[in-house]
Amino acid sequence: IGVFVTRDRPIDLSTSTSPATFPDVYVHQRAASKKIFPSLYDMFVGGVSVAGEPSELTAQREVAEELGLSKALSTSLSSWSGGGPFLNCLVCTSYNRCLVDLFQYVMDTEIENIEWQDEEVAWGEFVQMGIVMAAADLSMQRAADAGTWPGRYPPIQSELKGVFSNNSLNHEEWKKWDFVPDGLLVWKAWLQFVAKNAKI
Repeated sequence: IGVFVTRDRPIDLSTSTSPATFPDVYVHQRAASKKIFPSLYDMFVGGVSVAGEPSELTAQREVAEELGLSKALSTSLSSWSGGGPFLNCLVCTSYNRCLVDLFQYVMDTEIENIEWQDEEVAWGEFVQMGIVMAAADLSMQRAADAGTWPGRYPPIQSELKGVFSNNSLNHEEWKKWDFVPDGLLVWKAWLQFVAKNAKI
């Protein structure tokens, strides 16, 4: 599963498909001690369902475990996306093949606090969706240039093509963020999903 954690309000595609109107999204860096993709960045909280576990329950559990947001355990994530996940996509790489359900969790920053699971997360911050889009563009470009992009060539790019000037962060480090390859494939599916909804 994958989960967007948004700040104070949901991504609502029924009112707007413009990323400029989307809420900030939580981006985190994986711990250096992780066996898989250490120190890489992710715009999703993610995990794997145990046998027989509904994907929404997995999503709730992962948000609670990784970020300490225990309210997620009693919150219907599907209520923010029309009664189910935003989308389902198949991720296929040379090392992995899985179906991913994408949900969102809306964090109420007035009453909730993020507490990282140290073995999972090294850093995290709410980031403008535009920064996430541009950073993902650049990460995909670097992977393509290095021949390590796990998807079809050329990688899909957002409308920003790696450029974002309205930066609320006080640094330019986001330009160097390398994202988890599997997460970028889910991100690609998300961009396609938003573009499809924009035409409806």
